[in-house]
Parts: sequence; structure tokens; C-alpha cells
Amino acid sequence: MVRHVLLVSYFAWGHLRPECALAVTLVRKFEDVVLCAPSPPLPIRCSQLMCESAFVVDCDFTPRAVEEMARQCSPLEAPALLSRIRVLSAGRTHAGATPGLLARLMLADPRDLQTPSAPAAAAAERVVRLLIADKEVTDDLGEVFPPVGCLPRAMVGDLMMASVLVPVKRDHPDVWLLLWWVGTAGSFTRMYAPHERGGKSDGYVKECEETFADEGLRKGRSFGDIARDVSSSGLGCLHMLTARKTWAISRRVADNTVRLAGLPPFYQHEDAPQAFWFPTLFDALRKGGEVVHYADVFLLPTIEALEEVQVRDVVDWARPRRVLCCGPQLPREILRVGGAGGGAGEVNYNVGHPDGAVAAAAGMERAEEHMAAASAVEKAQANGVNGKVNGDGASPSVDPTIIFLDACLRAHGPHSALYISFGSVFFPQPSHIALLLQVLLALPKPMPFIFTLSRGTLPSQLEEEIVSSGRGLVVPWAPQQTLLAHEAMGWMVTHCGGGGTFESLSQGVPVIAWPFSGDQPQHALWISEVLQSGFELLQVRTGAGAAGPAYRGGGTEIVGTEEAVRGEMERVLGMCQGEEGARRRENAREAQEKIRLGVERGGSADRALDQLEWIF
Repeated sequence: MVRHVLLVSYFAWGHLRPECALAVTLVRKFEDVVLCAPSPPLPIRCSQLMCESAFVVDCDFTPRAVEEMARQCSPLEAPALLSRIRVLSAGRTHAGATPGLLARLMLADPRDLQTPSAPAAAAAERVVRLLIADKEVTDDLGEVFPPVGCLPRAMVGDLMMASVLVPVKRDHPDVWLLLWWVGTAGSFTRMYAPHERGGKSDGYVKECEETFADEGLRKGRSFGDIARDVSSSGLGCLHMLTARKTWAISRRVADNTVRLAGLPPFYQHEDAPQAFWFPTLFDALRKGGEVVHYADVFLLPTIEALEEVQVRDVVDWARPRRVLCCGPQLPREILRVGGAGGGAGEVNYNVGHPDGAVAAAAGMERAEEHMAAASAVEKAQANGVNGKVNGDGASPSVDPTIIFLDACLRAHGPHSALYISFGSVFFPQPSHIALLLQVLLALPKPMPFIFTLSRGTLPSQLEEEIVSSGRGLVVPWAPQQTLLAHEAMGWMVTHCGGGGTFESLSQGVPVIAWPFSGDQPQHALWISEVLQSGFELLQVRTGAGAAGPAYRGGGTEIVGTEEAVRGEMERVLGMCQGEEGARRRENAREAQEKIRLGVERGGSADRALDQLEWIF
């Protein structure tokens, strides 16, 4: 007897990585489940299995997907689990994606764009339709996959793949659609719940069109400008004046305040703390709202004990659809680590660099000698700046960030280091980054830091200061999950994407939130105000959120001057090193324990996955 399940992934790494982990979670949970790969580690016949599943991924990311699935497995279980995973490649997101094209896309009418691109979506839809019909499939890399032997019962799909999932679901209503969301239950509500519950997508397109059609509301703006204003803040139509500020508010929210179950209220303009806009966000809200309607099950990477009120609210508005909280999708070994535990000798989960990253730096003993040395030359050898990593006796098996943290642990003790990462898409303005690094270098009590500089370069003078100080390591990429599991790790500065939010909580590492858009403001609010396992920087706001006060504290005024930004950074970093920081670290540890209990056998996440048995 054979069963058949599909998994349709989204190419962005913050989505693809947990979806690779979800694939491994499913084949581990259900010993009769298989997900398909171009070159399985072990040959296997469909007749040996009760369940066959296909993992559909963009061609440009196929190698990374296969590698990430392998990283999710222990060496002992890898052959058995990976032999039940086949990856089918469809579409090429990177094809023709030149900087010039991307610049033109930023100015395009968002009604003409979709994510993934139309050709990539068409390629993925072709593969999915063949799989649903149980036909032989030749994927876009030329791999041939024979029929499974039965029609699929379920399709697990990333919400961002709505342009593929919706038409397939329309034609095959009997196939269960399990919709995957990468963030918290609260952020899911903000993006896709009914408007009366604080949802943003509900009525979004209509408001954009009505605003564009009415010249009095349009005020000379293009449709793209209106879509940006409405999607970034749920606003853009009316204006509210104070003595110093002007900001836009939605006609549909009379008091300018968003109220979500389980979260403190916030002003609409706080939905856009940074000046950031991708026109494809229009499609994400438009198509995302549509695919939410067609879904049979919502899969969330949260734990019910962390978001009790928020999850109950999702369950309430989602009926009759099911809501399953299956927990953060991370390697089991990382989830088992007892809270930022161990040096590189205990925690080293295949931290090899992706394509284009820098080679590893000096060996362990030499790095420790460098960190302890007094001369600027030796300190420079222990640090890397603008993507350059120095050191002799190079060891390709040890990442330079791990070397740095081991040295920090010896020199400064547990929880002493800071990790700064904004991923590859979101990045603050250079002056704010420079201020943060300057404040770190001037702290009376050292807080050694690792900074992933994913774009641009640092000013040469600041570069020299970092090298001579011995306090910082600047790299283009870092093994984030492994760093967060290191005993030296104390705090993480993050934009609060879904992946980073759950990865930090899973290791009990408190955060300094610096959100940009999308689900990030809700994650930052949840972390800082509800869980109180971190702080949020407010004075760094440059977007719509900088045009008015923050709701908290009775209306915290956003000044945004260099003096205000520097002062807030000094105050927050000082609290991180004091009693309040210790309290928030303990709260992060409590969240970590709830995650650990949830994902272990018999926990709430494990029980949620049990409900997939009868669906599959």
C-alpha cells in the first residue's frame, strides 16, 4: 500500500530552510513517509513504502535544499531518512535577475508582478500537476521520476507559493492543502485574519484601488506608492496632524490603533518601522489572502504554550480549518542543547559556508593566542573586516566565528558575546550600523561581537578601530544556529524574521529587535513586550513608524537624531549587561524550555503532527 504527499517550497532561505527541516520532521515522524531527491543516498522502490512525498524546490536552490536536509539528520539516521526524500526541481528564480532588472522592479506597478516570478510559478505548477495526476515527471534539471502508484492525499505548501497552490487546489479540491506560515500565530493574524481581528490583507486590494481611483485620496501618487503605503502600514488614505508630526492612517481604522489578540496595541504606522518596500509584497498580500481561503489546515512553527491567546484567536477565526502548531523546525541536536551550551567541541553542526563565502580562519590555539595578545597586529589577525578573515594555520573544518566565540568564552565568560545579523534582504542604513559598532567599541565593559556584513563595506576608519580593538569579528556569513547554541553567546541583534525569532528562543538567547516590515514588527513586539525576552530599538526607525510616536510608554516620541539613536543604543546595551538583561535572559530560557517540552515526544507539537496521520 502506498500513500502520496507533496511539499511545495518557497525559494527564500528564511522559508526554504525550515521547510527542509519540516520535510525531515515528517519522514522522521512517519516512518512510512518519503520526500523525493534527484540523487537519493540509497536506492529504494516505491513498493517498499506506504507513503511517497515530493519536495518541489526552485532549481537554483536545489543543492542547498539537499544539503540542508542532510544537516537536519544525525549521521546514524541520515541514510534511512534521506533515502525517503526526493527533491524535484522546478523553475529558476535567479534567471535574468540582474541588478538592473531588480532596480526596475522596484519602480514597477505591483499589479504586474508576482512572487515567485510567473515563469518560475508556471514551472512549479507543471511539476505539481504531474505529481497530483501520478504521472512520470522530468523536472527542470532533467531528473526523471516514475509514478508513485497512487494519487496524493495532501499538499503541504508555503503561503508565498499561492500562485501555484490556488489553481491546483481549485482543480483538485479533494487534495488537502496544508498551508505553512514561517512566523508566529500573532503575525499570521496581522497579515491574513479578517479585518475586525486586526488582519491586513482583508480589504487591502480594494483599499488600494479605491485610493488610486479617487484623486483626492490619491494625491498624485502612483499605484505602487499607494500599495506601498497601504501594505507597509495598513495606511495611506487620511492624514493625522500633531504639533510636530504628520502620518497617514487607514480610513478603516478610525483611532489609528491596531489591536491583536495576545499582543499590546500599536499604532498603524508602527507596522513600517523602516523605509523598506518590495512591490512583490502587494502580490503576497493579494494572493496570500486568497490561498488562506482555500487552505484546509494551517501549519505554524510556534508552540501553543508560548502563544496561548494568539493561537486560540487563530483557531477561532480559522474555523472550520484546522490549526496545528508543530514547533520550530530545527535540527534535533540543536533543540536538545541546554541553552546556549557548549563550545565548538560540543556544538558544531556542519557549519560549512555556502557558495561565495569566505574560507575559515586560524586554528583554535592560534586564535586564542591572538585574542589574548596586546599588539594591534596580533589582534588584527584574530579579526576579519569587510569579508576578509586573517590568520595562519587555516583550518577549513572550523568556522572563524566559532573560533572567535571560543576565545570570547575563555576571555570574558558565558553569555558575553553579541551576534548581529539582518540576513541578506533587510539591512539598516549605514550611519545606524556605524553608530551601533561605535557604541560597542566604547562600552566600559567589553561586549565582543560578530557582525554579518551581508552587503556593502564599513568605513575604513571604523574597520581599523574594530581590528585594533580586538572586540569584533566581521564576516559575510555565519552559521547562525550553531552560534546561538554556543555558551559564549549572550544576545542577538536581529530584524526578527520568523527563522531568527524561533532560533534565538530555541536556545534561550535574548534579542535586541530591529524590525523592518512584514511579520517582523509583531515578532519584535511579542519578544520585547509579551515574553520580555529582549528589547526593541525605537529611535532607529526611518519608515512610516518614524512619522509618529510609538504606542508603548504612553506614546514614546521617535526623535531619530544621531544623539537619540546613540543614547538608546547605549542604554539598551547597558541593560543587556545588567540586572534587567539577566531577567530577560531568564525569560528567554523559560521560552526555550516551553519549546523543548513542546517538540519532544508526546509534547504539544508532537501531538499536533499526530493529527496528520489520518490526513496523509
